[in-house]
Amino acid sequence: MASLTDTGRFPRAKAIISSLSGLSRVKILLLVAVTSRPRYRSLVHALLKLISPGSRISFRYKIANRKIVSFLRWEYLDSDLQSALELAVGDCYRLKQLQRPDFIVDGGSNSGLFLLAASARWTGVPIVAFEPVPANVEIIKAHLIANHFEGSVRVVQAALAGKDGSKRFYLREANQGSFTDELPAEGFMDVETLALAPFLPSDPNLLKLIKLDIEGGEVEVLDALFRDGGIRKTIIVMELHNTPVTRPWIEELAHRIGYRIEFYEVGSVTAHCQLLSPDLLATDTLIPASTLSV
Repeated sequence: MASLTDTGRFPRAKAIISSLSGLSRVKILLLVAVTSRPRYRSLVHALLKLISPGSRISFRYKIANRKIVSFLRWEYLDSDLQSALELAVGDCYRLKQLQRPDFIVDGGSNSGLFLLAASARWTGVPIVAFEPVPANVEIIKAHLIANHFEGSVRVVQAALAGKDGSKRFYLREANQGSFTDELPAEGFMDVETLALAPFLPSDPNLLKLIKLDIEGGEVEVLDALFRDGGIRKTIIVMELHNTPVTRPWIEELAHRIGYRIEFYEVGSVTAHCQLLSPDLLATDTLIPASTLSV
């Protein structure tokens, strides 16, 4: 077996080692290792269940020198591990580049790890989080309580959409449910949908950070939000889905409202991107675009 520090076979191993310590490091490294060595999965899972009895695997890490406790659910282990690698071990939304916002939106909160990262970096900043799946809402609240962040976060059990109403939501992995019926699904449920604009602060001078990871729903959410033009002092960080179709659309939207857009971690299906309102372009809100990987 290759060494767990072999970044060719385990590209995230060094990040895990630098981000975690002690037993938490062992737990995450073991789980990452068995993703490429599935024949050891049963053995590793049995070991982890001895270490972490119950329905969750707990692990601890630091963000901005703040100690965080988080959980991986056995029922959703693969998707929770993916979220942990992106948001606990990594910084997939590049929050370390941003100055402190005045208000944060977490669209598609999943298990709440973005909330923990944002709350650790910017203590006390009000956050509104949208998540339609009851099991995810439950773990979000557990994370907030365990880290004493519940006072600044409002959790709304609903999905962001272009308008208020309800829609059929198709259930897949914990971080992959969506409105589309074109992919295999484990089931479905009808969920409340809400437009984003009414939840934003009325003061246009407040710096707003909007994170979207809503499995393709970002198009209708942003189309409705910017129907009448851009919004001042706004940063959007998101995972864009179905990029062959949606990337030209989001580029045209950014051009129309004068926002700067930066793409990174671009794949065949998804890409991460940041949008910055024109009134912020001359400020130090972000690291200069020339330093970013596109």
